[in-house]
Amino acid sequence: MIEMSEEGSLHYLIVDSTAIIHQFVLENKLNDNEFLIVPERLLRELKSFESKSILSLLEAEGKLSQATPSSAALEKIIEISKKSGDYGSLSQTDLQVLALALDYPDSIIYSDDNAIQNVSVFLGIQVISQHFKIKQKREYFWKCTVCGSKYSQKVEVCLDCGSPVKRFFKRK
Repeated sequence: MIEMSEEGSLHYLIVDSTAIIHQFVLENKLNDNEFLIVPERLLRELKSFESKSILSLLEAEGKLSQATPSSAALEKIIEISKKSGDYGSLSQTDLQVLALALDYPDSIIYSDDNAIQNVSVFLGIQVISQHFKIKQKREYFWKCTVCGSKYSQKVEVCLDCGSPVKRFFKRK
């Protein structure tokens, strides 16, 4: 883990691939006390020369660190994302982004990903987005289009009748 500086506390910005691909991290100049953290898995997601160059630039400036979340934080994220109905929409990297935010208290996530934002709202984690910000948290469920059976987790077909299942969210 990164140590706190003596001059003041560091602000950790947990970054997912959308923040790098869309150059969001370059457009928002980092303050001296802000530090970017990316999950190690993210490096496998970035394919373009431009994205890899952005990471190299940030690393050269000493503003970037790679980290792996604790297993306890990862387990909690999986549990919460299953409750919210977002688990099926989150990649392994997304799960790590969220878990790192638990490992670094008072951190902020940079992401345009709807599922990351929704789980963040459930956990009270602040999110900064560039293009799309969810308005409210949602709890999702899946419902059979024929018999009406409901499921709290994603299923491809109804377990009762074998018909297609569609995703819905609970209305408040």
